[in-house]
Amino acid sequence: MSFAEPFAFLLLLPAFGLVAWLMLWRGQAGMGLPGHWHRVIDTAMQSFMARRVVSQTRLPVVLWLAIWTLLVLALARPILDSGDPAPSGNLAGRVIALDLGAGVDAEIQRVIAYRILDAAPTTPTAVVVATGEAFDIVPFTIDRTHLDRYLQVLEPAVMPVSGRAPGMAITHAESLLARAGMVAGQLVLVTGGAVPAADATEAGDWLRAVVVNGGPDAAWEAYADRIGARLADETTIGDIIDDLDGLVADAVRDSDDASEFAVAPWLIAAAALLWLLFFRRIRSS
Repeated sequence: MSFAEPFAFLLLLPAFGLVAWLMLWRGQAGMGLPGHWHRVIDTAMQSFMARRVVSQTRLPVVLWLAIWTLLVLALARPILDSGDPAPSGNLAGRVIALDLGAGVDAEIQRVIAYRILDAAPTTPTAVVVATGEAFDIVPFTIDRTHLDRYLQVLEPAVMPVSGRAPGMAITHAESLLARAGMVAGQLVLVTGGAVPAADATEAGDWLRAVVVNGGPDAAWEAYADRIGARLADETTIGDIIDDLDGLVADAVRDSDDASEFAVAPWLIAAAALLWLLFFRRIRSS
């Protein structure tokens, strides 16, 4: 067990002083009869009747101390470690999809891909290329030499089919993320030229981004909105990197939370149950 706020235990110190005060003054403070009963009860009987009333209507001081202690423990936020988080496969991955059918110089798309890789060197990255169809080029890896080897030779002329189908690249890239069992994943479509027709496809659990050279315009913004993607250019690549980093941080936090059990709500519930004893009905004889 660990405590998120251990300094809360300092609140136990005044509790002991309060208990001592109650024990010391309980007799004197509680000997008086309530209301005007002292007018109708003989003086010799008042002390006996006061003690009887106190014994029937007051709970032991230890109950106050128990409630105080439970609340202090709750403020300290005790956490039980239930073990290591369950294995969740690969944590994060990014797929760079190059739209070689866009009619844009392939060198420009390579430069954008390099900048993405430079900004996130530790994120496993795969490369997909699309013309009239989508093709796997590099599986998920952080081996920059391996990635550069294939990126350097990518040209529309070496592709087995011509045409343009960025929608197929999106679907193909996200299927890679699913097959790899990624917890947090991102597709980055590197494109440009004329804005293609967009299919309103659901992004599901994956982040989407569209990076265009030359700066985005209204037509590209509409395209990105239709496919549920962030629109960026060469100067805002950091934003799409931050998107995936944030998703990874959320996944890590959720994994940590799943491996811990918070005790505080149960302590508060126990204190509330004890508090209800102060509202009990006293049976009169």
